[in-house]
Amino acid sequence: MYKCNNCGAISIKWVGKCPECLSYNTMGEVAGERESSNVIKFKRKSPDISPVTIADSENLNPLNRIKTGIKEFDLSVGSGLVKGQSVLIGGEPGVGKSTLMLQIADRVAACGLKILYISTEESLVQIILRAKRLNLSSKTLFFQSLNEINEILYFIENGGYDFIIIDSIQRITVPGSESAYGSVNRLREIAHEITSACIKKNCGAFFVCHVNKEGGIAGPKTLEHIVDTVLYFDSGKRDSYRVLRCYKNRFGSTDEIGIYEMSENGLKGVKNPSAYFISERQTDSPGSVVTASLEGTRSMLVEVQALVVPSYMPVPKRVCLGIDGGRISIIAAVLEKKEGIKLSSKEIYVKIFGGISIQEPAIDLPVAVSIVSSYMEKPLPYGFVAFGEADLTGEVRGVKNSVVRIKEAVNMGFTDVLFPQSNLKDVKNVKSINGINLHPISKLKKIIEYLT
Repeated sequence: MYKCNNCGAISIKWVGKCPECLSYNTMGEVAGERESSNVIKFKRKSPDISPVTIADSENLNPLNRIKTGIKEFDLSVGSGLVKGQSVLIGGEPGVGKSTLMLQIADRVAACGLKILYISTEESLVQIILRAKRLNLSSKTLFFQSLNEINEILYFIENGGYDFIIIDSIQRITVPGSESAYGSVNRLREIAHEITSACIKKNCGAFFVCHVNKEGGIAGPKTLEHIVDTVLYFDSGKRDSYRVLRCYKNRFGSTDEIGIYEMSENGLKGVKNPSAYFISERQTDSPGSVVTASLEGTRSMLVEVQALVVPSYMPVPKRVCLGIDGGRISIIAAVLEKKEGIKLSSKEIYVKIFGGISIQEPAIDLPVAVSIVSSYMEKPLPYGFVAFGEADLTGEVRGVKNSVVRIKEAVNMGFTDVLFPQSNLKDVKNVKSINGINLHPISKLKKIIEYLT
């Protein structure tokens, strides 16, 4: 029989492409495995801790948050770290994962905690040079360069560290393991051993992970089930800004994002994300509109652009960046059916600027406005902001946290806001949003009236 050197899949005949991990030329001939004659016997064992009720929870240790002092990071993980928390952070090469981890390690060590930063890719001299460049000075932050699993487990069990950072987990080796270097089985085994040792010692762990060709966290989706928090560090490719997204968090929300700027002295949090996302917006541009998007508890202004052009293909294109393509097709169909805007013979291109992805329903109205604006070649006034959900009947429905959205528009100097009629009762008596003109609408046909 044949076994894949990458993922361990078994095949009764040789194949050039593994049916499980889809790797080429990884199937090697092995001797047939015999069934083990050993019978696993389960024994009853008394646990160290008895079950508790909610009333008994007052006697347990409280869940104290550890503030790193980096506002954007604390917001992403849910108001700070928790002692014993395991975090997986992924990103493309050069995006700043190691820089972020060093800065976080220094801030946490400044709180009086003992931190060990282990690099499996750089020498100890390289780590120290990077730390000096970032002006790190905490006396309880220790550095080490090694990549063997047994040595790492020794430090966890005997070092008395509060947090351990491993950069990166793909470079850890397991002596005597039959799995290929960096394979799914090896990473799963490594992550399980380290997290199990950390749980026993109440030691937190950070795992730095690379990304694969498709842009996902390299190796294992199984790692995401093992850790408490999964973060993804992304770059817009065209500037020095970075976006930190949270995809899983057992100790907080997954709706928050952190925005950073890369400088000579490391990463710095961006205090005003709205100014970044709309900084290069042009005036009098048909198809361009600003929307107030909600990411967790934070409102940000983001530019939405649409381009409508004639199509010479049997099926016109619908190309989208930063938004679901199905949503665009639905909005185009509603505009054609209810408002008579002939889009079935047009190609539609929609883009959300700044490298951010928006999935909330409030993006419907600004997308509809941008499509109609491009179709009619009529630009919106420069100070307009729009948000709202559109249904299949052409009605505009209310969205949550409309006051927070309008407040952000007021702070950024916008003069007009197009929003659902049903949200008017929430905002008309709020004094902090005075100075902006409110334009409540209940139907999409009102968009055409504003443009004409």
